[in-house]
Amino acid sequence: MLKNVSERETLETLIAQINELLIEIKNEQKNMKKEIQNNHKINMQKFSKLLEFNEINDMTNTIFERRIESIEKLLYEVFKS
Repeated sequence: MLKNVSERETLETLIAQINELLIEIKNEQKNMKKEIQNNHKINMQKFSKLLEFNEINDMTNTIFERRIESIEKLLYEVFKS
């Protein structure tokens, strides 16, 4: 009977330790989830800024292309005549 009581106490102790570990894991997962959500939010903000920069860059390139095209046309007209 002493063996059974000792085994039972050992099992209860192990179960308690497992429960503590499970609680730690659960808390760590909650923290990771919050961190991932925060990182996602920051990444989306950065992505939005990159898209905005890309649009500005495209507009600038379009303006320069038009200017170069008009200069090329003028040069062509000057050298043609």
